[in-house]
Formats: sequence, structure tokens, C-alpha cells
Amino acid sequence: MKYLKTITFVLITILLTSCSSNDDSNTSESNFIKVGESSFEMKAAVVEPSFNSVFLSLTNKTEAEINASFSGTTLNNVDFFTARINHSDLLPGGTYDLDDISNVEFIVNGDVINSEFENGFSQFYKSGSNADLEVIQGSITIAEYDVEAINLIFTFTRADGVVIFGDYKGSFIYNNNSID
Repeated sequence: MKYLKTITFVLITILLTSCSSNDDSNTSESNFIKVGESSFEMKAAVVEPSFNSVFLSLTNKTEAEINASFSGTTLNNVDFFTARINHSDLLPGGTYDLDDISNVEFIVNGDVINSEFENGFSQFYKSGSNADLEVIQGSITIAEYDVEAINLIFTFTRADGVVIFGDYKGSFIYNNNSID
């Protein structure tokens, strides 16, 4: 009987430890933008210097798709984040608050037609027609930035209280056509 109790105890212990939670809610995600409870995967980044500012963009399309759109390929269902930072270049370790950002916007489910972004639904912006969607505080931090990769994190709060968080780490397209 003692042997049966020992085996039963061991089996219950194994079952209890092997049935741990599969809840991924606490794992760290990367390359996404979260607006409230909605999360949007980002697959590519574009850095584009322009005289006294830098345009920083994230999208759910791949680098190959973006490069094809520069040549006129139409893209559908595009999620597009853009920020215009009022500095001549991005600095590793630099944090840019709303005073440093002249424009920030995130639009989902748009299209790229003839290299131009069209349509879509605004999730937030710095200034626009719906005051609830306007960001009232926040910043973008460039944790890493070199010729091979960029790592950025941003947080914003909309006027309606919705919190926005974004994270991107990976390669990027450097587009300097605007200053050539």
C-alpha cells in the first residue's frame, strides 16, 4: 500500500508540474504596435533624413514589398506608422518627446498606390479631426541605431486615455532620396 501511495504521489506531482500555464500574456513581444487591446505586427522600418528632420516609418509589409511599392507596385491592407522627428539624424540612446516630434500618425488597413499611401483608418495622430485620437503625451526612444539595425521603443497616450506602445528591433531601409 505504501508503494502505491508513493507512485500516486509521484504521478500527481508530475502531472501538476507538467500542466503549467500556457498563457503567453507576460512574454515579451517585439516588432509590434499596441493600441489599447489591439496589436499590430510590424515587419519593416524606413529611416528617411530630410534636411532638419528625420522621417521614421514602420509597416506590416516586408522590405521587399516596400521596395516594390517604390517602383509602383500596389500594396493593400497596409498598417503604417510614421513620425517626423525634428533633428537632422537619429541618435542611439536618444529620446524624442512630443516637442521634438512635429508629426506622428498610425493608420491601419490602407493602400499604397503609385508609391502613395491612401485610405485607411487612423488609430492616433498628433493633430487631426478627432480630438480623442490625438496623442497628448509620449516619446520615442532610439535604443540602438547603426548601419545594420535600429531598435526603437515608443509610448504615447491618446486624449481618450488609450495607451499606445510600440517596439521595433531589426534591419531598416535607409532612404536618402529626399536629400540627394
